[in-house]
Amino acid sequence: MPSLFNFSFRISPWEGCLNLNFDNESFHNGFNAVCTRDHLGILWVGDPAHNDAARAIAYSLARALVHADALLTFPSGIVLDVEPVTWLEIRDCVHTKVVSGYMHQSLGIAPLDPNHPDKLRLRKAAGIVRGLANSPALRLAIADFHTARREQGPYLSFYAFRVLEDIGFHFGTTKNDKPDWDLMNSTLGTDREKWQPLTEAGTRARHLNKKPEPRPSTGSQTQHLDFLRLAHEALVLTLRKIGFDI
Repeated sequence: MPSLFNFSFRISPWEGCLNLNFDNESFHNGFNAVCTRDHLGILWVGDPAHNDAARAIAYSLARALVHADALLTFPSGIVLDVEPVTWLEIRDCVHTKVVSGYMHQSLGIAPLDPNHPDKLRLRKAAGIVRGLANSPALRLAIADFHTARREQGPYLSFYAFRVLEDIGFHFGTTKNDKPDWDLMNSTLGTDREKWQPLTEAGTRARHLNKKPEPRPSTGSQTQHLDFLRLAHEALVLTLRKIGFDI
């Protein structure tokens, strides 16, 4: 008989989770998600012998969910993170509906809104995760964008360029195992010059010396936002090209 597993995760920060809630969102290979505020559960019914592999997949899905959310909340929304907490196995179960309840006292003063935009946005993020199940390069691109948004120092431009590089690899490789920039640009309707500022910044960040970096100035912070905007635009153009409504 199979077991029902509930892999539990906590989303943070709290202030970014107040309006998150959905009762059932499917991913792939039988994994489903429930979410209420900072509590995320990934549910799976399967062979207990595959528990370790299923737990690893659940964690990757939880991370992919907040990665996709960081794309949708750019530029001013809160960047979420997720950490594993517990898992529960219910043995010898049959397929049936599962209800996940939430008892936090905050519900008394701030009830959940079933139509809140944050809920709809997280469902949209789940749709991106589901739709990119067979697109490893684009999953990496979204993960790198999440990292870039969280980075405050000079490596922001490195991770922002990694987004562009991941997208380039999605379109193929050249004989030298480099991203197929030409195919990427022709498909997206862009050119090399558009991405040049991000390419140069990523190269500089990759070759930073060991000296402490000066505190970021207002000018450098503005420039960092420009790099994030380029990475975000590259992702949005690519996702729209393959059929996503972003």
